[in-house]
Amino acid sequence: MNLIDAYIHEVTKRIHKDKRDETSLELKSTIENMLPEDYSESDIKEVLKNLGSPVEVAASYQNTPRLLIGPKVFDTYIRTIKLVIPWAIIITVIVQMIESIVLYSGEGGALLSAIINTISITIAHIISVIIYVLFWITVTFIVIERSGGNNIRIPLIKDHPEWTPDDLAKVKIIPKEKTISLHDNIFSFLGIAIFSFVYFNAHHLIGIYTSHNKVGFKFVMPIFNQDVLLSFAPIILICIVLSVALTLWKLKAGQWTMLIAVANALLQCTGIIVFILMAIHPDLIHSPAIPYIAAITETTSAKILFAIDRILFVSIAIAIIANAFDIYSGFKKARILK
Repeated sequence: MNLIDAYIHEVTKRIHKDKRDETSLELKSTIENMLPEDYSESDIKEVLKNLGSPVEVAASYQNTPRLLIGPKVFDTYIRTIKLVIPWAIIITVIVQMIESIVLYSGEGGALLSAIINTISITIAHIISVIIYVLFWITVTFIVIERSGGNNIRIPLIKDHPEWTPDDLAKVKIIPKEKTISLHDNIFSFLGIAIFSFVYFNAHHLIGIYTSHNKVGFKFVMPIFNQDVLLSFAPIILICIVLSVALTLWKLKAGQWTMLIAVANALLQCTGIIVFILMAIHPDLIHSPAIPYIAAITETTSAKILFAIDRILFVSIAIAIIANAFDIYSGFKKARILK
């Protein structure tokens, strides 16, 4: 990789995206002006060494002065925040989901209220955790910097106290289209948690509701046969565990690779097969729900069954298309050259 491009990448990734193009052109022009006409790699390294660490150069391009956290530790400070906060959010969400499942009493009429309370409490806890984490990380770095400890080593964060141009050999520039963003991983964890909660509580959640005292809804009966759903529990649990493992793999890799794309494809195919087997099961629908729906809609049970079959067919078709697109997208991103 070109040392100049690698250096510019290391600088611009630390500044606001709106200034990256302008900074890249300016920095490249500065480096080229500092180089002799027939320059060698050693000349490039010497110029880059004179310019200094990308962290400090990036700090010089920032408009906002960093009064609390100085430029020498600011990069480590930001990377620590980026490492800790996502995990704090994920752990908070998982704990709240587990707590809601364990403490849920099973009273159908209170399920919607329980879900709303869980969501609101989870959001409140996430905000509190973010504020708490930001406060203590900031205080810690202020104390470290004021005490003169600029060379900070944080577990799981690789840091080079004394930067040299040779460090650029380890830089990997990942194309934007190939990157697996942190937001994608967070949403994946949330999706897995929500699916797990809905699957194991479907007989309390997905069903027929009626108005109750004009102030809420009362759960009458489930739509799906929970025994049939739970008959797929072993394979569902395996898929959940593999989904978590795949998301952690994506989080660590930070980009799509062929191995990740293959693993994603196998998991998606397994999931869609299980979904189809579940959807075509003859006893999937809770039998008392069919005449009840027919009675309140003033139609026949046969028409209700026909409508349910069409809904399941459309759901299968949508799931197949969505999974096929996700698999194709994964392989397409994995093939992007660096």
